[in-house]
Amino acid sequence: MQSETVRTVLIIDDNEDDIEITSHVLDRLGWGIRIESARSGEDGLVRLSQGGSEPDLVLLDLKMRGVDGIEVLRRVRADRRLQTLPVVILTHSALSQDVEAVVRAGATAVMHKTVDVAQFQEEVRDRLEPWLNPAFKEL
Repeated sequence: MQSETVRTVLIIDDNEDDIEITSHVLDRLGWGIRIESARSGEDGLVRLSQGGSEPDLVLLDLKMRGVDGIEVLRRVRADRRLQTLPVVILTHSALSQDVEAVVRAGATAVMHKTVDVAQFQEEVRDRLEPWLNPAFKEL
């Protein structure tokens, strides 16, 4: 019998409310995810550079004070150990140049934050299930 591995998500966001909402949405999906958080780009980079076990997925806020999401993403992609780590950008921005910039920097996907928690949960489920739901099987 094969034991299931608990998947870990690292949320890097300088907004405590956004971390709380994202954590709540991930918990409600029932995938048994371990959620870790970093409250700044700097803290996220420190967490990722520590070695050991990397998260299975990073949810990264685009607009943060200090080291922003683009810079965090660039540094992650420049680190040979982390180059293939899935990094999904979370943003309130609807600007096409923001989306284009994160795609050029190597984002795995871009998701828009919304105040509608049900809509956000649906997008999280639809977009992140292949990485995070242990029961997910592609057809």
